[in-house]
Amino acid sequence: MLALMAHDLRNPLSALFTNINFLRATLQGSPNEVQEAVSDSMLCCSMLGQFIANLDVLGRSIVDSPPVASAVILQKAADEAVARFSSQARALGVELSVSGESPAPNVLADPRWLGRTLDNVLANSLQYAPAKSTVNLALEVRADRGLIVVVDDGPVVPPDMRGWALSLGAQAGAKKRFEARYGRGLGLYCAAESARLAGAEIVLGERQGRAFFEVSAPLMV
Repeated sequence: MLALMAHDLRNPLSALFTNINFLRATLQGSPNEVQEAVSDSMLCCSMLGQFIANLDVLGRSIVDSPPVASAVILQKAADEAVARFSSQARALGVELSVSGESPAPNVLADPRWLGRTLDNVLANSLQYAPAKSTVNLALEVRADRGLIVVVDDGPVVPPDMRGWALSLGAQAGAKKRFEARYGRGLGLYCAAESARLAGAEIVLGERQGRAFFEVSAPLMV
C-alpha cells in the first residue's frame, strides 16, 4: 500500500516538475526574484521526490524482503548519486566531489537500495553542510569490504548518539537536537533501512574534525 501511495504521488509531482521546468524556460530574462522563485520551486519538487521515495523504503522494511544482491561498481554508484543531487547542490552553493580507489572496487549489494542509501546520506549532507563547502564521496577498501565514505562540514554526531540517530525511535527526538542531524523525510532512518535492504551497512563518525557517513558492502570475490 505504501508503494502504491508513492507511485500515485509521483504522478502529480512529475507533472508539477515538468510545468515548472517549462516556466523556467519561458521566463528567461525575467527579474531575478522571478528566476529565484522558479528555482526554489524546482528544489522543493526534488525534496518532495526524496520524501516520496522513502515511502518505498518504509513499505519494504515492513515486508522485510531479503536483498537481491548483484555486482555494483562503487564508482558508478557514487557518480550516479552525485548526478541526482547536482542541481540541489548548486542551488545550495555546495560542491559535490568523488575521490578514492582506482579502479573502483565492485561490491555485492542490491543496487536499487544501495542507491537509496546514498540518496538519503547525500540529502542529509546537503541539509547540514554550509554554503561554499564541499561534500566528498571517498571510495575506499577495508579488509573484505568496499566503502563509500561521505564527508561534510556539518555537525558531527556525538559518539553516544550515532546508533540512536539511525533508529526509528529516535526520529521525533532527533528533530529537536541539531547535533543528531535529523534528516527530512525520516532520512537517516531510511538510510539505515535502505542499507539493510541492500545487504550493506552504514555508520556515522568523525574524520579529522569532519562528519562522515560510511556505507559499506562485501567485496566481490
